[in-house]
Amino acid sequence: GFCLNRFPSLDFRMQFSKVIVLSCVACLGILTTWFALGASSGCEHTACDCTTVKLDNVGGGDSHDIETAVTVRLLGEKLKQAEEQTHTLIAEKAKLEQKLELLTSQQADCRQQQQPTDQQSNQQLQTEQQQQPQLPNPPLALLSPPSGCRLPVYHHQDKRPLNLVYLTPPFPFQDGGQISEGVWIRDVVLSKLQRPVVIHYPPENQKHDWFMDDSLVVNLFLKRDIYMRKAKEKGIKNIGFYWMGDEKYDKDVQWAKHYSTDYPQVHWVPSGIKTGIGSHGGFVPSTLALASQRKHLCNFFGSLRADRPEMRKQLKAAGIQCHENINQWEGKGIKHPILYRFVLENSKFTLCPWGNNAETMRHYEALEMGSIPIMRKWDNPKTDFLQPLKGDTKIPFIVVNQWSEVPQILKKYQADKKALDELQRRVVSWWIQRKDAIFTNVRNVIEESFTKHYGKTEASAHLAPCTN
Repeated sequence: GFCLNRFPSLDFRMQFSKVIVLSCVACLGILTTWFALGASSGCEHTACDCTTVKLDNVGGGDSHDIETAVTVRLLGEKLKQAEEQTHTLIAEKAKLEQKLELLTSQQADCRQQQQPTDQQSNQQLQTEQQQQPQLPNPPLALLSPPSGCRLPVYHHQDKRPLNLVYLTPPFPFQDGGQISEGVWIRDVVLSKLQRPVVIHYPPENQKHDWFMDDSLVVNLFLKRDIYMRKAKEKGIKNIGFYWMGDEKYDKDVQWAKHYSTDYPQVHWVPSGIKTGIGSHGGFVPSTLALASQRKHLCNFFGSLRADRPEMRKQLKAAGIQCHENINQWEGKGIKHPILYRFVLENSKFTLCPWGNNAETMRHYEALEMGSIPIMRKWDNPKTDFLQPLKGDTKIPFIVVNQWSEVPQILKKYQADKKALDELQRRVVSWWIQRKDAIFTNVRNVIEESFTKHYGKTEASAHLAPCTN
């Protein structure tokens, strides 16, 4: 136990302090007696010599001398006792100092044993790059800090970098851009990658002719087939495409195969969250408020299209009022991302109605903020994002056939705080696992492409998702 603390135990330090204090008191008593005896005798000897002189003068017969001699004798006896106590305390102090020195030495030995050598550290880092550590699922209700932690370690990577190319402005529409999930892609989608990432944002007049080896091209609305044909003609190698948009499945249909297992080179990833709302790489589930501690029963931010008016109608008929912000799509009336985030963090449930398709950023924004999503089942299984999202797991959040089912569900959990918090725990824990599995696959796909093009010099071992 001592090896885990920087200083000795509190009891030991208190005992040591008492010895020092008592020693000082005893020394002060000796000095006081010495000055008293010296003043009465007028001698310049030590306290013991002065006492001897006075006792030798007792034979003079003077009553005053006898009185003085008795007083001196009593003081001498007290002085002797004080000296004996002082010697005892000094001896105890020496023993404790020896014990402290021994414990300090043992502590240093323990620290030296606990610190691996530089060679061991390098071997450990290499092993960690090949083997994914098993991380437990942090319980949502555990708000106290962990008993131990491990700081992130910067690994200098001399591998070829992945060039992350944004051919479309990587910031939200209301700020003049076109990609609301720009930071999500960099911080979360590529979070498991084990090589440098260099970001490129070419000028608007150059984006159609911006080609680079070893690149992941992020694009919205650009004709992907034309871009890829040009890249091939220029001899560009090791290139990937991060395909966004086409929510209605009416553009570049040949690319719309990301829900099908018939196209193994096409991989689905979540649409993500808007820049400024989520915590991105700093996701800390242990700091999320429990659902039962949150102010709003439910929330909905968005425009009134698709089946959203029906959703509001059913809730209003049941007397349920959600926290709302009705606006035009990416237009006037939109709450600032930070204010929207605060609403999510303070909502038990988040309503996630369809837009142009079933998948919306609300699902992931709610999951990141610990708010339980509620959605209606999509009517076309071939384009249902829940299939790739769940993988081989079961969706834990609420999926209903009709919005008329929602009021009863909300009232049920509003009346049962324990069940509400348990549902939230399952949802957040599931999301942690699914994010890790999905983005570990992204990492493996990219690393396999580097290995394919450059061989063993760029090869990285296959990484397995974290498990409980």
